[in-house]
Amino acid sequence: MESRLTKTDGIVLASNRFGEGHKIVRILTASFGKIEASAFGVRKTKSKFGSTLEPFSHVRLQLYRKGEGTLYTIRDADAIHHNDGIRDDLYKFMAASAVIEPVVRFVETGSDEHGLYRLLSGCLGILNAIPVKKAIYLLSMYEFKFLTEMGYRQQTETCDSCGATVRPEQAYADTGDGFPLCSGCMRTNSMRVEPSVLRFVKWAQDSPLDDARRIVMSPGTLSNLRQLIRFLYRHHFHEDLKSWKHLSETGSI
Repeated sequence: MESRLTKTDGIVLASNRFGEGHKIVRILTASFGKIEASAFGVRKTKSKFGSTLEPFSHVRLQLYRKGEGTLYTIRDADAIHHNDGIRDDLYKFMAASAVIEPVVRFVETGSDEHGLYRLLSGCLGILNAIPVKKAIYLLSMYEFKFLTEMGYRQQTETCDSCGATVRPEQAYADTGDGFPLCSGCMRTNSMRVEPSVLRFVKWAQDSPLDDARRIVMSPGTLSNLRQLIRFLYRHHFHEDLKSWKHLSETGSI
């Protein structure tokens, strides 16, 4: 099988140790989607990679792969942006962890996701620079854009169960039947969705992420929005987002 050397940009998602001083690095790349690549000697003091392959870094990679079906090896990596503003702030670090979690858990390795790469790199770049008090709104916008990239764009006007028109003051969500639900299709365990949250969902899917700087939201509305995001992930992926739970447990949201 013919050898291959190639270059691509990528976002470092996570890494696992293996052997003595080595790592397997998970990366969302511009050219090949999500991949895993070995980084030999990255944990050694004199490693040529330095901190380049730390999570949230935007990097330019030189990759080697012997052939299809074999693991990539990182031959070289240069930082496009370290996103140090994220690492220097605990809240931003936790928000960035929430940004990359669905990519790590729900995006298949090798899937061709050019739009997702642009979304992730853009979101982390904005999070790096945005005022910390706006990070939760950026994260909320990102979640709906991520769902759209995965094929789950949310409409807000008609019932996801029966197709009837949904009145904004009588909109509901359910982990089993979806969102939005009309008053006739809601169940006892369905959650009511505030009209302002309905408007946010529609707006967030089409607005640039940098508009998170302009958002002002009451604690009650934010709580309702966060619960809706939880319901949607449980509906589409049958799992909760652990990072949102951690943000809640630490009192960050």
